[in-house]
Amino acid sequence: MPDQKKSILLVEDANFFARITESELERAGNYHVTTVKTYAQAKETLNDGTFKPFLALVDLTLPDAPDGEVVDLTVDAELPTIVFSGRFDQATRRSILKKGIVDYVLKDSPASLAYLSELVRRVDRNLNTKVLIVDDSCHTLALLKKRLRLYCLQVVTATTGEQALEILHQNPDIKLLIIDHLLPGATGFDIMMSIRRTRSFNTLAIIGISATEDPALTAKFLKSGANDFLNKACTPEELMLRVSQNLNQLDRITELTEMAHRDPMTGLFNRRHLYNHVDQLHQYQIKAGKEMRYAMIDIDRFKQINDRFGHEAGDNLIISVAHRILDLLPPNSIAVRIGGDEFCVALPDIDEPTAKQFLSELRSSMPIADPGNNQHTFAPTISVGLSEGTENTLADALRVADRCLYRAKKSGRNRIVVSSDLVHDLVQ
Repeated sequence: MPDQKKSILLVEDANFFARITESELERAGNYHVTTVKTYAQAKETLNDGTFKPFLALVDLTLPDAPDGEVVDLTVDAELPTIVFSGRFDQATRRSILKKGIVDYVLKDSPASLAYLSELVRRVDRNLNTKVLIVDDSCHTLALLKKRLRLYCLQVVTATTGEQALEILHQNPDIKLLIIDHLLPGATGFDIMMSIRRTRSFNTLAIIGISATEDPALTAKFLKSGANDFLNKACTPEELMLRVSQNLNQLDRITELTEMAHRDPMTGLFNRRHLYNHVDQLHQYQIKAGKEMRYAMIDIDRFKQINDRFGHEAGDNLIISVAHRILDLLPPNSIAVRIGGDEFCVALPDIDEPTAKQFLSELRSSMPIADPGNNQHTFAPTISVGLSEGTENTLADALRVADRCLYRAKKSGRNRIVVSSDLVHDLVQ
């Protein structure tokens, strides 16, 4: 089921600009734009309890609100607000920034519209993005926290490097660290170098800050593990732009990593993910004395299905089986397409009876396949091998699961063989 579209309130009296803004935003993401032309209409729309926008885009000058009154309306409604206008001067800039808006955009070029759509996407992602600010100055912490919250970020603060390390340990989903170099105890440089031993540039962005006007600080911050550097006297716009650039880069890395670790046909994880991420998880589980089982799953007589019904039918069957695995997948388990018609499911902290229950339900609920072209439907089956759960390495565990799968195939297919069955056979 597709995600429900997020609502945006657009307050704009110029029909042409309203239309192109609606089109740009609805192309940019899963958004639905509700447009009104006046302050009165905006007020009436916000008073409607059924309308729940996550963001407001407002024109600074409206027929019934020529002096930016609509900005106060949306800000008072606790809506993150982006202002756009055809007029700009320093007094106007200072005035609207004091109101607590996210940002302002000028209606002066197509590039402005592109910036607006990217800004909306960034604010949307920020709603689920955590940032840690580390500074021993309460004033600096309060100021940065206020600015970043206007940008819809989830903000956590610390006053010492030791607190920062503990917070990062407890919150591995923090994506951005803003840190001063002058801290009590360990310096900001020491803390950054310590953090970089466990958090790479691909998972955490670090922005160094300082009130000191020393040009050598920038190089020292970057050499100590920072992605960027800002002076504390920077404008709110520069702060937001630098934060956006660093978070956008992290998002792009995450997207590329996700693509590299996903099977494009089924959406399951691929072999690369198995031999990297799952291998690391396996090592952790074994060191902690926990179980880590693997189920190797193979579609029975798949070559015959391909030969009889064609490769398109075979591909559709692989996709259907993958979706069924995802439908039944236990919590925290990981589904992988090994290749062809073979799948692997990693089952951390799941005992043998629970694993067999999941696999039995999967085996007994294979989707009916329809090859099309007026050919008869057929009911595919699967064979499954399940490892013991205590193997020292991923390679050992997969080897055991593979032997169990081979036994399932040789003994008639459409069945589950667990490692204890192999031991039993050897004893006999």
